[in-house]
Amino acid sequence: MPELPLSSADLHAVLAPLGSARPLPARAYWDEDVFAFDQAELFGRSWLCVGREDELSRPGEWLLAPLTPAGVLVVRGADLELRAFHNVCRHRAATLVDGACGRLDHLECPYHGWTYELSGALRAAPHAPPGFDRGAHGLLRARAGALFGFLFVTLDPGAPALESALGGAPPWLSRPELRSLRRGRRVEYEVAANWKLCVENFQESHHFPRVHPGLERLTPCDDAVSWDMGGKGAAGGPWLGGIMALAPGAETVSTSAARGARPLVVPEAERRRVRDAMLFPGLLTSLQPDYLLTYRLTPRAPDRTLVVADTYFHPAAFVPGFAPGDVFAFWDAVNREDRAICERQQRGIRAPGYAPSAYAMVEDGVHAFDGMVARRYLSALGAREA
Repeated sequence: MPELPLSSADLHAVLAPLGSARPLPARAYWDEDVFAFDQAELFGRSWLCVGREDELSRPGEWLLAPLTPAGVLVVRGADLELRAFHNVCRHRAATLVDGACGRLDHLECPYHGWTYELSGALRAAPHAPPGFDRGAHGLLRARAGALFGFLFVTLDPGAPALESALGGAPPWLSRPELRSLRRGRRVEYEVAANWKLCVENFQESHHFPRVHPGLERLTPCDDAVSWDMGGKGAAGGPWLGGIMALAPGAETVSTSAARGARPLVVPEAERRRVRDAMLFPGLLTSLQPDYLLTYRLTPRAPDRTLVVADTYFHPAAFVPGFAPGDVFAFWDAVNREDRAICERQQRGIRAPGYAPSAYAMVEDGVHAFDGMVARRYLSALGAREA
């Protein structure tokens, strides 16, 4: 287990009631050892979202998830089973595939031609020694599964089963109709900030008036209500979230604020609400009346985070003339604003002598997320001191 250069006292201070709690120490956002711990113990032991089920609907379709330096290959087998493998040939460790996704009927190493079935079994090993046991040298496995229309992978062979690990999800994500949504666009970008700053930014809305005036006009921060703040998320479950009301006259969140012909993806009775949910450690979701936003965070360095942002619509929206540019333009602007403010934080957090002072009383979502992190850190410190 990586060393964790944080004190128990600092971490227990995070877990105090909101009005007296102190945020995570500044070092948690820039220290290389803390980052190594986050990689190994938080992301390395959790079920991580890698995409949506419809990306792997046919046999042979694959995607490459950036969970390791080589990546993890997620494949739909000929038997329609979902499997995950480290993108590494068992011969001399060359990576097997490049790119983000594709379709094939087998896997072949470009270095020496070792060939694998979609099941991961080694089919051919040119020039292998006599008696070589191909059955013992299949691809290295990870665990994969699907829930709520999302694809998940864990690198931890001892992690709880997917359904158990992701228990307590917000009810809106478990609706069957959300499984049929289709992706309208994917955008990838890097934020020059620690991943925890990105999540904390998602967990509060009182920065809207200064950072996102356009968003504040459509979903006023005073109307935001945190979801599951009774302690369940912070103490054990992996989900946190919130609900925001649309401003009068707004049908959706976009540059036009109008839904137009786009079908609702929520029940009629819920068309005036936006529902956000965070799955620890790095999936952010926002369910709008007529589309779903997802952000997948992958830490690259203590001060760099890869973000994969997807926008999904009702399948019936994809007809001639479908033009969701008002949605894309709005969120391009908001994401730039979030990126800039998180990067401003990252530049300031290493100032000599800086220490965070207190949570604002409207930062219950940030406090709950930091509590999740602090509990994992305290568990590691306890194991080290035992």
